[in-house]
Amino acid sequence: MTAKDINIANLPDTIRQDIKTIENASQVEQLSLFVDNKISGEGLKNSFSNTFVGYDLWSRFIRNQRKHVRIKDADDRVVVSRKISERIEKKLYEGVIDINPALIRGEDSDYFAWPGDREEKVERALVRLASQGKIAKLSGKMGERYAVYFSIREIQNELKSVNQTLSATEIKEALNILKGSELSLKYRIEDENTGEDTYSESKMNYLSSIHFSGSSGKANVKCIAVLNEFMSQQIETIGYRGYYFDRVQSFKRTLSRWLSLRLYQMFKYAAPGKEHHFSLKKISIKFGSIESEDIPDNRLKAIRRDMTNTMQDLKKEDIIKDYTIANVKNDLGVICDYVYKVFPTDQFCEEVLTLNKKHKGLLAKAEVLDGDNLLEE
Repeated sequence: MTAKDINIANLPDTIRQDIKTIENASQVEQLSLFVDNKISGEGLKNSFSNTFVGYDLWSRFIRNQRKHVRIKDADDRVVVSRKISERIEKKLYEGVIDINPALIRGEDSDYFAWPGDREEKVERALVRLASQGKIAKLSGKMGERYAVYFSIREIQNELKSVNQTLSATEIKEALNILKGSELSLKYRIEDENTGEDTYSESKMNYLSSIHFSGSSGKANVKCIAVLNEFMSQQIETIGYRGYYFDRVQSFKRTLSRWLSLRLYQMFKYAAPGKEHHFSLKKISIKFGSIESEDIPDNRLKAIRRDMTNTMQDLKKEDIIKDYTIANVKNDLGVICDYVYKVFPTDQFCEEVLTLNKKHKGLLAKAEVLDGDNLLEE
């Protein structure tokens, strides 16, 4: 499917009867902003994608392993809980995420599957395709929803562009896990500008629905992925920022991909000589490799080793110029944590400056569109 030929007639059977109208990105103001990937800077302009502010940094994925457990072998408690604690654009988010696994029907037995590194890769590729214009507004029995239209091969091509490989069967399985897994979000937002507190509570799947047409397991299978409520709201409110897909997703290590994306989101004022610092334990909780700061010494050594490898990755790819580590000791004089300071490269600073200008441009365009709409009314 392309933006020119998506229509009700070629939608998958499982969704076709529920849809009355389809509008592509050029016909919907908020989508036209989301796919506006005109950006200066030769060599990287074709790798542009969007990341949802906050949402893509929260610990929504199970790290280090892809967990599939037969239902009869599962523990009584299958929900994985993670804390949210993040300060973003002068707003403090604090709360809890509960991750409910997908229930997958197997030939021999049914099993629970939690979203992991593989599902995160597929979600990033999906949003990359949406950012390139493969997104539309569907209206019908479900109301008005945003959906990405693509083929399995297109996901494979996006992954291949960053040296990642998944079979058609693996991609389809990952999409089904994203559809079946549920997020329960409960968090408080403290606005530092106004001093006001708001509370948010919601439940949603990683993808609201996924629909396939064509032969099962084949790369030419056409797909429609309906985005969840949070993603849709972020598109509506421009709660997303641009980043360079190839710069972030080319890392082999999951932590390196996640931390580099975090720097694009959080280090918005990167400049030569400036620094960004973080605690090893706190950042590992945000990433999802540990659940609390109360960990044994051997686990602390392991996450430090992982971070050392990631620091080397970021230096090699010219994202950070250097970094320092400071020991944190407890009352007994025993090392219990480490504080890292990272220093950006000139290239990274230029990239962030370009992305900041683009984001300000989007906000300005949105104001103009809002003004035009008021005049029409």
